[in-house]
Amino acid sequence: MSQKLLYLKNSVFFYKSPNNTNTSFYLLTSSLEEEELEHFRKYVWNKNDADIIFYYSAQADKVKILYAKYSPKVSNSDSVLEVFSTTSKDLNKIDEIKKWQFDSGAFWLNYKEFLAKSKYKGIDKELVATLSELKEQLSNLLIQSISDDSDRNVIVQALIDRTLYIKYLEDKHIINSYFYGYYFQDKTLNYRVLLENESKKEINELYSHIHEIFNNSLFDTPKINEKYLTTDVCNLISSSFQSNLKSGQLRLFDFKFDVLPIEFISYTYEVFLSEKQRDNGIFYTPKKLAQLIVDDVIKQDKIGSILDPSSGSGMFLITGYQKLLEIARKQNLEPEDNIDKIRFRTKLLSDNIFGIEKEPTAQRFTIFSLSLQIFEGINPSDIKEFITNELEQKNEINLFNEFNFYQNIICQNTLDIEKKAFESKKFKYIIGNPPFVRKEVSEDAKYFTNNYELNASGKKIIAKDVIDGYQISQCFLLKIKEWSDESTRLGFISNSSNFYNEATKFQDFFYSAYGIEKIYELSRVKKILFEKAQESVIAIVFTNIFQNNIIDYYPVDLGLFSEKPFELLIIQEDKVIEIAQSEFIQREIRLRDFLVGNEYDNILVSNLGANLKLKDFYCSIGRGFQIWGETARKKEYGITKKVWSKLKVVEKETYLQKFINKCFSDYSTTIYDKPYIKPSNLKPFIKLPSKKFISDLSNFERPIKNSDVYLGKKLMFTRIGSKLNCVYSEGNDYFDFSVYTIKLKNEQSYYLFQAILNSHIVQYYLDFYFRKRILDSYSRIGNDDILNIPIPKELNSKLESEISDLSKHLSEGKFEYSDKELKLNELIFDLYELSYWEKQRVKDYFLPKAKIGRKKKALDSYKNILKKIIGFYFECAVNIDEALVGFNLIVVKISFGNSSISPQADKTKKFLLNEIFEQNPNANFLANQEKIFGKDCVYIIKDDRNINWTETKAFEDGQDILKHLIPNENGERIH
Repeated sequence: MSQKLLYLKNSVFFYKSPNNTNTSFYLLTSSLEEEELEHFRKYVWNKNDADIIFYYSAQADKVKILYAKYSPKVSNSDSVLEVFSTTSKDLNKIDEIKKWQFDSGAFWLNYKEFLAKSKYKGIDKELVATLSELKEQLSNLLIQSISDDSDRNVIVQALIDRTLYIKYLEDKHIINSYFYGYYFQDKTLNYRVLLENESKKEINELYSHIHEIFNNSLFDTPKINEKYLTTDVCNLISSSFQSNLKSGQLRLFDFKFDVLPIEFISYTYEVFLSEKQRDNGIFYTPKKLAQLIVDDVIKQDKIGSILDPSSGSGMFLITGYQKLLEIARKQNLEPEDNIDKIRFRTKLLSDNIFGIEKEPTAQRFTIFSLSLQIFEGINPSDIKEFITNELEQKNEINLFNEFNFYQNIICQNTLDIEKKAFESKKFKYIIGNPPFVRKEVSEDAKYFTNNYELNASGKKIIAKDVIDGYQISQCFLLKIKEWSDESTRLGFISNSSNFYNEATKFQDFFYSAYGIEKIYELSRVKKILFEKAQESVIAIVFTNIFQNNIIDYYPVDLGLFSEKPFELLIIQEDKVIEIAQSEFIQREIRLRDFLVGNEYDNILVSNLGANLKLKDFYCSIGRGFQIWGETARKKEYGITKKVWSKLKVVEKETYLQKFINKCFSDYSTTIYDKPYIKPSNLKPFIKLPSKKFISDLSNFERPIKNSDVYLGKKLMFTRIGSKLNCVYSEGNDYFDFSVYTIKLKNEQSYYLFQAILNSHIVQYYLDFYFRKRILDSYSRIGNDDILNIPIPKELNSKLESEISDLSKHLSEGKFEYSDKELKLNELIFDLYELSYWEKQRVKDYFLPKAKIGRKKKALDSYKNILKKIIGFYFECAVNIDEALVGFNLIVVKISFGNSSISPQADKTKKFLLNEIFEQNPNANFLANQEKIFGKDCVYIIKDDRNINWTETKAFEDGQDILKHLIPNENGERIH
């Protein structure tokens, strides 16, 4: 690096933007060569604290704006957002960088095309990709000498995390030429040179010295046998410290660990996370989510002990420790002297940070990340000088040995009943993200559920009376009682199914055992939190003592800039819903009531629920056979569960395929005489011809003893997917457990009920009230859900006859369903006696998603309804107009009176949104505020999607605006 970069202190300035605007920037005013600018960009990229670089040298009359999030792989020229002169000819461009543009986030409006085609990949993900490549290469080199995958992974991880720690120390110059001269009598050495020289003995000596000085257990175990430090291994690691100009791929060389955010180290845990662990619900917790929970849990600036009983790579503990340090600084507890700071931080860590983690890999990352946190913000020169003086004067260093936090991060099974972690210890704060079962039941959870008991507040709690379905996350949420007292505050991420599905035992326990303060519904934003997770999650903040709290429920949604490159997690305070905890306990409401719709949907669903139920009309309900499982495997191949668990995936697939080939045929024969119905064979009113045939039902896992479900008159429908696809059949049909069948008491009602089950109103009711995993893959319904579908109390005979006839004609193929769908749904709306607004709400829910664009009159209905609702309360004129603007947004402006001084929504000039935010400087554009209240107007800014601009939305927007504008006598807002 050029020496010039070492003297930029007086020509580099930093602007920290408000939260959730992503407009922090560096201003660079020195003239640099291209290579020097690359080095500066690399430094800013590693710090990860800015989005923009302004490059304005004193010798030039032009300003370059560069995108700071691009990695060193991207050239200087490709990183340029804008270039403009400082002369009067570019005054319009200078307007684009006024302060309000950055404070509101509206700056990015001017560069939407750049963002749309940006090649952004976060530095955390770049680091993971780089380490994944290094891990794979090291594993391949060691496969001959260490055949066991698990043993080899331990050595590979040790080599990588030690390499990262040493690179951190060397990048900060904490260990330097004096260090190597003292211990190795050669000041020219460093870790890379030792690797290049294949100095195996000295490499292990280096590990030993670092362990002695920094009391770092990562360098103590495992021992790295010299036979593993082969020529190829040493060369591979050493080469990662050098640039890779030819391939364009990043190496460790490109990452500056002296400035890289420490929490990114935890993210590299993803490199070592197996597919099995992901299948079992183990995921890295992103910093922004951990920060949200930690800030809510540790909110009174009180230093206290923190436990994460499922610490993973340590993100919650790192964030919690950072919070304690922040409190210590506020209260002037942290010393000024840097060496005393290290002592203080080590003691703070030792006294207050505790974790339990079953996976040794994750435990190492927790220790690694926390050990680096001790040095954060401390001048490395002071540490280097201290080490030098201590070695010269005492020949030893005890600074890091006074307090030991490593023993606080325990590697064991949290749910172990015999060997209890931190037995009898109570904690001030307990936080975490425990695993959850998705594909198979955990044996740990099974044993815990069947055997665990706890006495809490004089009450005996038996696990099997609390845990539903051996769900391991529920086990954790019970176990934490053991470490809690009356003052303990808690915050956890949980799979949503614990609170949305049939886990009634657990819900009864949780709602009555804890005092819930906040719930964040995160289903809609899971893709920016957990990239590969299929299960939706919530975050929940609570205390250990039940209180009839008013819970703040936050329905967190994706905003305009929730996806790449910003991936903002926006918590909108104006969207909070207040819920009395007693309503959950008394089952007056369910948490999932707020998952899909809103208060107006809940009213409609409640009204529908007051009708009769399908169970009043049926005589039997059932589902088909299960094709494959433990019983079928044992019967066909004699394979036990234990043997099966040890088989490789390809072997399991081979057995399954053999079984399918034997039990199914592509043709109907005297043996294979039963048509096999799959969910894909069912469409509304129509059964498609079977493509497979079966013989003996007893071949299968669960053949179903009651064969009547397959025979004669019945309604068939699917249990998985977004629609029931109900079909009436009078023949014999054979189907697996993905298909339900129901038989009615009155055989004359089949066509009517076929139409009802295929109707929008039933699908709406199921989505809002019953369907499990509605926002996840494999959404489904159960028997009880079907039996509780509402049926009108009094059936209008004329409507009943008309609907039944139309349903029969559709079954016979006389009409296409798409041609009669609208008419059929209108008839069923009338059968249920829905009001205009109730009908409209259901219609708008099923509106095919599309853009409005510049279609004339597309917003007329929305504007007319909105004007009627708002205009009723105002004597002055209410005017509404709209405009399509950038970023696929539509702006609607509501003006009160005839002379609004605010910019008109129908202005077509490019910077309409800019003007709105300039006149309302407290508004945050990136936070996706739908409504901005000006002096004499209201702006509604939403995506250009028709579902945002329906009559239903006009009604809801009107009600929301009235709440803000018209107070009650008590100061409350009206509805």
